[in-house]
Amino acid sequence: MNYKLNWSEAAKYGLILASVSVVINLVTSLISLPAFANVLLSAIKFCASVYLVYFAMKRNAAAWDYVSYGQSFGYGMAVCTFSAVVCTLFVLLTYTVFIPGALTEMLDQMFATYESMGIAGLLDYDSLARSMPAILALSQFIGCVICGVIVSAIVPATTRKSDFSPFGNNGSQSDNTKEEE
Repeated sequence: MNYKLNWSEAAKYGLILASVSVVINLVTSLISLPAFANVLLSAIKFCASVYLVYFAMKRNAAAWDYVSYGQSFGYGMAVCTFSAVVCTLFVLLTYTVFIPGALTEMLDQMFATYESMGIAGLLDYDSLARSMPAILALSQFIGCVICGVIVSAIVPATTRKSDFSPFGNNGSQSDNTKEEE
């Protein structure tokens, strides 16, 4: 049976993966937590995300007789790309609809830092405010895809299935046994 990437399963696991990130990001953006709690939640999010990608790849490999490293990597990238799209839309909605004041606060902090460095006059606040949602969305997408590439490059080494036999017959009869029959 030839391998075929199951896009609906990849989308399902991508949504599950994105929901972990969205829930933790929502909690950290709505509730003011101490720095230790934010670091702990980020570590939980990272571990849960890696485990979900591992689980999705392992589950995908279980349905096939043979799954190569490249096929497993492709499936992991499909899961992570769907997740990146959902996370990007969430970030865009967060800063434009749910908490629009957070964007203004962020820009004010940036410009206060730039003023202390003496370079605030080089930037136009209004044009940056208009383009900031697109900048945040693009950077969120690129960041998620880069993380997806890294995780999808490492995890398939443990999830692929090969038909390799240590005796060299790879599931078929050897030449010696064929001659004896």
